Amino acid sequence: MHSGSSILIVDDNRQVLELVKHVLGEEGYDISFIPKGQFLFQRLAAQHFDLVLLDINLPGISGFELLEAMKSDPAYKMLPVIFISAEEEDETLAKCFDLGASDYIKKPIHHEILKARVRSVISASRFHQSAINAQKQEALRARMKMLSSQMNPHFIFNSLSSIQEFVLANETEKVMDYLSEFAGLMRQNLENSLLPHITLSNEIRFLDTYLKLERTRFNNVFDFELKIEVDTPEAIMVPPMLIQPFLENAIIHGLRKSSRKGKLSLEILETDDSIQCCILDNGIGREVAWAQPKNGHRSMAMSNIEARLELLNMEFGEDVFSIMVEDLKKDDEPMGTKVILNMPNDLH
Repeated sequence: MHSGSSILIVDDNRQVLELVKHVLGEEGYDISFIPKGQFLFQRLAAQHFDLVLLDINLPGISGFELLEAMKSDPAYKMLPVIFISAEEEDETLAKCFDLGASDYIKKPIHHEILKARVRSVISASRFHQSAINAQKQEALRARMKMLSSQMNPHFIFNSLSSIQEFVLANETEKVMDYLSEFAGLMRQNLENSLLPHITLSNEIRFLDTYLKLERTRFNNVFDFELKIEVDTPEAIMVPPMLIQPFLENAIIHGLRKSSRKGKLSLEILETDDSIQCCILDNGIGREVAWAQPKNGHRSMAMSNIEARLELLNMEFGEDVFSIMVEDLKKDDEPMGTKVILNMPNDLH
């Protein structure tokens, strides 16, 4: 039995329609049919089909014309088609396969041939689609791995500059502390970049180290706090380096340029089926930041984030990873920015 496979028959011969529906219906296929070709694309748009059985000699639009239109449409290019016709001339058969037909069945239809060819074409199509999907997934994983491993080179360069400043100021203790934290962060980043997912607890340790380094690098112009409301962060898997770009953006473009004492908070909480990360800062806000002269620096990590989220949604489902950004204001004055990042809590 082949429950779950849907077949659309396009034929104006009522006797053929009833025969095919009976034979394939007994095999467990879900059968639909239309008598005219002009209804084909409307029907395809309304329902998913695994196969189209298409008569060549239809009234109005021929089967050849319909197949040519299908193969030129990206939405239906991969949908297999078996032609049905009383013709069996070599020229007709050659044209069928040249246009992209998967197979050909001659009228009058032999029951066993019909069942065998339908079963073969659907199986081959599914195998081919499975191979394509596997290749796509592998390419997605490779690209996400590459993107997640790219820490902002400005951060590394500026961290080394900060170390140089500490050395010149003869602040030996500060140099040693900073170097120790910096080396640990680079090691964590390297280890995490080799994995598609890491535990939330590891990600939190990475972010805590990163924020400590940034606070030191910017002479304590901001304070930060982490609020974790997750029962077992060591049991939850998340993509590495997905939260860090938003923290970096808040520091570089918001807190660093503010005249008031900066405050940055990261709150992570778990719902029934998701992890919600709320990043809140009291910086200058997006509107003021956009209006300021640019120095040519644009966070590489932030430039990668949209691509990574798109790839993650392609892998795990549409919009399971999402971002919401809110500009905070009081009496129409900017008071900072709030970013909410949602992701699944079952990436295993």
